[in-house]
Amino acid sequence: MRPVLSSILIAAALLAPAAPLAAPQPPPFVLALVRDDGVMIPIASHDRGRWRTPWPGPAKEAEVPVRLEDCPLAWWGLPSAPRAWTLHVPGETPRTVSADRMTWIRSYCRQQVALHSRDATRPLLRAPDGARAPTYGVAVAGPADVTLPRLVEPGSGEARQLLDGLQQAFNREERLMFAQDYLSVFAPSVKSEDRDRLPLQALSIHAGPGRTGPTYFVELARAYPRRAPGHLRWCDEVTYMSGWVRRGRNDTLDLTLITRAVTSCLFDTTQRAEPHVIVQTPRGPVWILDLYRPDSEVIGLFQAPKDEDPEPILIREIGRCEGKSPARPPVLLDLPGGSVP
Repeated sequence: MRPVLSSILIAAALLAPAAPLAAPQPPPFVLALVRDDGVMIPIASHDRGRWRTPWPGPAKEAEVPVRLEDCPLAWWGLPSAPRAWTLHVPGETPRTVSADRMTWIRSYCRQQVALHSRDATRPLLRAPDGARAPTYGVAVAGPADVTLPRLVEPGSGEARQLLDGLQQAFNREERLMFAQDYLSVFAPSVKSEDRDRLPLQALSIHAGPGRTGPTYFVELARAYPRRAPGHLRWCDEVTYMSGWVRRGRNDTLDLTLITRAVTSCLFDTTQRAEPHVIVQTPRGPVWILDLYRPDSEVIGLFQAPKDEDPEPILIREIGRCEGKSPARPPVLLDLPGGSVP
């Protein structure tokens, strides 16, 4: 059985064989997250087939260059500092923006060096049903081939058909999770044969390209009445899973999970996941995910899966607070930072 993630990130990045010297290489580019207030955080660069995270991560005290020209060239991961960025925001036409100054932001309990763009400011993104709205847009400097994932409404016919097809796969993963990770400390309030018949809830569904055809990234949950403590019985216990859904053999739906956990109805002890953008590369689509919890946030780059094992590329920390993690962390995939082909 594969591991499905353990603590916040697995120390395993897949090394690919070096491309032949004569093979054409795509031009370099850099990606940045863009907040509603115009703050831009470069998160990863791609050059000659390699992904890197050259921009400095969060620190206790950020050292901010006075001008953009004062940034070390190595921070960009490009031959020169980028002047123009293409901003991609859900529901909007891509447009060109420029960074006009350096700044820093509070990122959980740390400080993060960032850029600011007056051109990129926009009205606050809000979800009409009150759900978590997208936190960021994505800006690209360089000729990257990017796709924003398509949001599938949880109540749509497409979502219902997907959930019906996932019932068996979810049941299998849930039984394995309880048997391997949780039964010593957690006993579900519902017997296994009855659990299998309970419906699934889609917290979010995003569609996008994969290596084996159209792919979904899903957040799934199943709730159970809480046994204890008495003062929290209003809040159900929840089985949470996130990962990709692919069409398998015999037209079945297969799951490639990055998270599975038992948490509360508040989802306060597990790491949630949301895709931001999908980048086409010579090796196939790369999904860039926001992995967040109350005390931390990271950006994970994953190769679009083709089997049951996730294919991590690298991770980029956004911010964290020390000493606030739950006593028992969810079962998560650890990822390395740094440079990975």
